Amino acid sequence: MQSNTGVNTGAADLRAALRVADLLAGGPTARGAETGGEHPAEPAPPDHRDVARLLAAAGSPAAPHAWRPAWDDVLAQERAGLSRAGLGWVLTRFASGMFPALDILETGCERLRLSRLLHTAAGPEVIRLAEASWTELAPASGALPQDRGGRLFLLAGGRDQAGGGLGSALRKSLGAFVRAAGRDAAGPLVLAVRAAGWQPVEQAAEAVRGESGALLCLRLSAHWPMTPDDLTAGLPLRTTVWLAAAHVDGGSGTVGLVRRPLFPAGSRADDRTAAGPVVHVPVTAPPQGATTGESVAAVVLAGLDEPASRWRSLRIDRLELPPGSRTTLCYALRGLGRVELRHDGPHEPETSPWTALASGTPRQLSRPRPVDLVVAVEVAGPQADGGTAVEERLQEAAAVVTAVQDAVGVEETLRVGLIGYRDHDPLDRPGDRGPVVRRLGMSAAPDAALALASWRPRPLRHDFATGLEHVPRELSAWRPLWRADSHRVLLVVGSRPPHPRARPPRVLRRGAAVRICPDRLDWQAELDAVRHYDGVACVAVVDEPAWMDDLQGEPHLAHWADHAWHAFGAEGRFTAGHDPRLIASAVAAPALCLPADGTPIRLVVADGTAGDWQHAVAG
Repeated sequence: MQSNTGVNTGAADLRAALRVADLLAGGPTARGAETGGEHPAEPAPPDHRDVARLLAAAGSPAAPHAWRPAWDDVLAQERAGLSRAGLGWVLTRFASGMFPALDILETGCERLRLSRLLHTAAGPEVIRLAEASWTELAPASGALPQDRGGRLFLLAGGRDQAGGGLGSALRKSLGAFVRAAGRDAAGPLVLAVRAAGWQPVEQAAEAVRGESGALLCLRLSAHWPMTPDDLTAGLPLRTTVWLAAAHVDGGSGTVGLVRRPLFPAGSRADDRTAAGPVVHVPVTAPPQGATTGESVAAVVLAGLDEPASRWRSLRIDRLELPPGSRTTLCYALRGLGRVELRHDGPHEPETSPWTALASGTPRQLSRPRPVDLVVAVEVAGPQADGGTAVEERLQEAAAVVTAVQDAVGVEETLRVGLIGYRDHDPLDRPGDRGPVVRRLGMSAAPDAALALASWRPRPLRHDFATGLEHVPRELSAWRPLWRADSHRVLLVVGSRPPHPRARPPRVLRRGAAVRICPDRLDWQAELDAVRHYDGVACVAVVDEPAWMDDLQGEPHLAHWADHAWHAFGAEGRFTAGHDPRLIASAVAAPALCLPADGTPIRLVVADGTAGDWQHAVAG
């Protein structure tokens, strides 16, 4: 179709429809037009049905064979002249103080925005002066249809069927918008045209550029961000960005505020991609008893000598972290005053202000109760693997002992006793040598860990049970060793359940029967007694044999084993290989108390090298 001016209006309409359909599908940002590298992959054209609908509404159908060449033209026109050149130069002069303020006028396919970049005590700050859509401004509102698709079609360069003088209307509306905002014409101005390839919009911006005397004109892809952060991302930080945390002294129980630098003053993000430095920071959740199960990570702006009460928050996130657990927080600088948190676990914005978090952090934890821990380890296992299963069991027990020591802090708070038990020999009779073959009285945690490393595996004599039933009776003999005010715990690290006193569970598919205890010990009654009279808590770490999951093939065995381990793991039952810190939390939790004033610690706790964290100054 040829107009009387000789311009192929059919081709122009097709390009306009392609631009609009592309924008409605996410636009250049969705297909990575500005971040695809030097040679980005050629993007596919928009859905042909969307394009056809736009053309039909405009009364300008086009032959399908022309769509691919038209799409190539759209991409070429968009890419030709895309420019951010000079933005770094302008921002550097603003940062040096040469400009007291810098105005930014953004002109888009649908909206306009005028912002002012100012110097403040906290650093550069963007203030929005005015924002409007084209339909809110006269005379453009009279030249544009109410339907969004039709409106965008005209702004993308499609035929103006009504002949309403769209170009003139856009120029007048843009000029009036700038004047109404009260901008100082003598001040520096950056014009950002976010409509590359949308000729009516670009032409209106070019006219206003000459009238306003803009220092710089940027030509950007059609995209409208919520804020002009992508234009100010290249500004250097004037103030250091920190991660604020609590610090807990394990010896005295005192709690204080500390901070670790994330991005020092002068750091900046790339002014094209808004991608900046990335920092990984290890932190710990507050200890059991001193937390509600949710921890807060606060990113703040602060000078080197500013007290915590004057730190200014950039972002505060609430994390779900088990008490005492460790995690790593990843922060990325994304532009002026924008920091992004990358964390795999659940997190959401925290509504409490920084001042409330800082003033609400307790100053003292009450001293933990003494912990008397007895670790019983099954030292019998299959010999075919060279005793590897038993060695792993002993290593896991030692790791938990170390983690409990870390949880309670002061070394003398924890004492550890050890019991090693094996299988009954096949010919054992009542009163013969019992299954308890290893003992270590109450000792310091490091000594217990060393003792566990010296133990050696014993042979496996029975598939379905072991001499665990002798441990509760053994434990009752340790009664004189308990400290008067201690928290007492039996931690069993094993695989098979104890021998029954009578009526063993029936084996359906496996050859050997379950043997009863030769000494006819009632382990359930013995365990109930030490729990009742000595206040012993029970935690178990179970390396479950395969048949424990065989509820269909061996239901009697499986239920019997589950019943036994439920009793020995009444306060916590874990599978082998579990995080020893979480097991330690179950062991030590009742001995750790809330802070002295009853207020939980909400901030994450500093972890890692002490030199990385700086204590808050008084004030």
